Amino acid sequence: MSFLKALPAAALLFLPSSAATVHSLSVVPSSGKTEVVIGVNAAVDVQDFTLDAPARVVVDLKGAILDMSRSTYDKVARGGITNIRYSQFRPNVVRVVIEMDAKHPYAVKRNDGEVRISVTGGKTADYTSWSSNNKPGYVAAPKPPSTRAVSTRAVAQAPDVTRTLVRSAPLSAQTTPKVVSQVESTSSQVEAQDYTVTAEPAPARAVSTYDKPVALFSQAQQSQQPSITVTFQDTDIVDVIASFAAFSGRTIVVGKDVKGTVTAEIRNQPWDVALRAILQGQGLAASEDALSGIITVDSYANILNRQASEPLQTQLVSINYARAMALVPTIQSLLQKDCPQAPAGGNVASNAARPMCIARGLVAADSTTNTLIITETSTRLAEVLQYVRNLDVRTPQVGIKAKIIFVNRTNIEDIGLSYDLGTGTDQFFSQLVKRPDPATLKPIDTNGDGVPDALGGGTPFNGDRILLGGNALSAIANANARVVNPALSVVFSTALGKFQLTSFLDALQEVRLADLQAEPSIVTLDNRQASIQVGQEIPIRVLDANTANLSGATTPNAQPRATVQMKQVGIILTVTPHITNNRQILLLLHAENSDAQLAASDVGFIFGKQSGDTQLLVGDGETAVIGGLTVTQTTQSKSGIPLLVDLPIIGRLFGETRTDDEKRDLLILVTPHIIDDGAPIPGASSNPIPPATR
Repeated sequence: MSFLKALPAAALLFLPSSAATVHSLSVVPSSGKTEVVIGVNAAVDVQDFTLDAPARVVVDLKGAILDMSRSTYDKVARGGITNIRYSQFRPNVVRVVIEMDAKHPYAVKRNDGEVRISVTGGKTADYTSWSSNNKPGYVAAPKPPSTRAVSTRAVAQAPDVTRTLVRSAPLSAQTTPKVVSQVESTSSQVEAQDYTVTAEPAPARAVSTYDKPVALFSQAQQSQQPSITVTFQDTDIVDVIASFAAFSGRTIVVGKDVKGTVTAEIRNQPWDVALRAILQGQGLAASEDALSGIITVDSYANILNRQASEPLQTQLVSINYARAMALVPTIQSLLQKDCPQAPAGGNVASNAARPMCIARGLVAADSTTNTLIITETSTRLAEVLQYVRNLDVRTPQVGIKAKIIFVNRTNIEDIGLSYDLGTGTDQFFSQLVKRPDPATLKPIDTNGDGVPDALGGGTPFNGDRILLGGNALSAIANANARVVNPALSVVFSTALGKFQLTSFLDALQEVRLADLQAEPSIVTLDNRQASIQVGQEIPIRVLDANTANLSGATTPNAQPRATVQMKQVGIILTVTPHITNNRQILLLLHAENSDAQLAASDVGFIFGKQSGDTQLLVGDGETAVIGGLTVTQTTQSKSGIPLLVDLPIIGRLFGETRTDDEKRDLLILVTPHIIDDGAPIPGASSNPIPPATR
């Protein structure tokens, strides 16, 4: 087999010596039309179709090669044509794309030595012709530095001659040749027009960049390898791998079961990415030796069989930041596994009942020394250790400084009038005014002369007194609605004939203000929860009725067992920070304000709670404000004599009115700080603690 197939050029179709060439392209006006004239030197097969967005006419010239210098269209609108692009679309196909300002009718005609595309219509009628008439030129580039030998199954020795083919426009003093392909060949009959392979030009250097093995075939990060543009058509996979080895200068070893053909078109892709994609399409895989840098290509089955027979190695890995026990499940899932094959033609039940994949190795943790003990095959051990190093990183710390402001305002206004009307000692109510029993009065000396001159003392009547059939009147109003602990009490008493009227005025105005401010600070690791509480724990007795039922058969009077649980109430703030890649902090916040009150029944306590959950994205050192935990409660009550209490202005003289306003505000300010290595903890004192005095 000729080594020519091992070159990128071997991936292309070879054209016969009599293939047609496209040597010119021009745009000329015609009567009401605009014609695109493509100059050819022989008959070609023409195929055309249209595309939308933007409107385009695509013309493929099959059996032709592009044989003219690159000349970019000047982007001048000519008729309905706005732009023209052309290229060697395939090794034997030249594609011409005509962009138009809208969809226009067109016709394709083939004449001797030319192909004409006539476009009817367009916005621009007055224009000059355009033509691409530069002559092609081929220039040999300087010989590049020699590369290392290529090791494949089909090619056992390095090429003897290195040739660089350069295709460019005619050179001038200001023109620099553009490298089209760097290939290695033992044949001197390779011509530039046989293939089109381009690579990103690289600066000349005496030492290859691949002398030091680098990790390839890893999708964890973007490839930094040189880009390649190449087309393969029905090319043997071994020759394709050899061409990549020649391009990259790497040593690639091919397994015995690597077979197949490749048809692919690669445009400006890193060579390792392109090779990986081709191998995946063929059901193959590549592995790279970490020490020598040799790349091995083989089938998945052979790779698995080779790994299954590898001996196991054990290595101790000291963990610095993470907990070794927490890493065990993650690392265990990364170990190589042996999976039994499913029985051919088995049903779903039998496939579901087959044994699960079993890991060959083992991962254990020693909590005393925080060390992982990893047992794995030698080829996989280095990769597993790399995962461990990536997981065992210093977790950033976040200092959280919070300011909690709780304000409770209470305003009470209470005023009421009570009345007592009675007829001497004949008929009265004893609820507001206590009247003495005349039968219990005793003579007393009021002026101090030793001679009793009045009656006094006595014992009040017990209960109300009603005179049946007598001409008497008694009344009482608002006796049960008096102000509790009044700030002002006024009593007015007067006699109306044989009736006595007593009025009681009670008034109270009270304002209570409670202001609680707390500024706790706490430091936590990234993605770790931190909790701040300002409040108290209330013991709650819990009765377990099941304990009485269990012993009821033997002890009828058994009491349920009681346990005590502690319930946290007050202001509770829970924060879980997460540091983003741009050093912002995502806060998962839970704020709660709760209290406990004795219930009116025997259920124990009633817990009142206001809470909120939110997520905030703040910068380092910025303050997040959590508000809205505000409770406003207004209670108004009015009681009094029916009809009279509803009278305007004077209605308050016949009842008791109470207004109770209560407003509770909770404001939480959270300021997170990212604590770098050596940075002070926010909120900590900058002065060192003085030494103890002896």
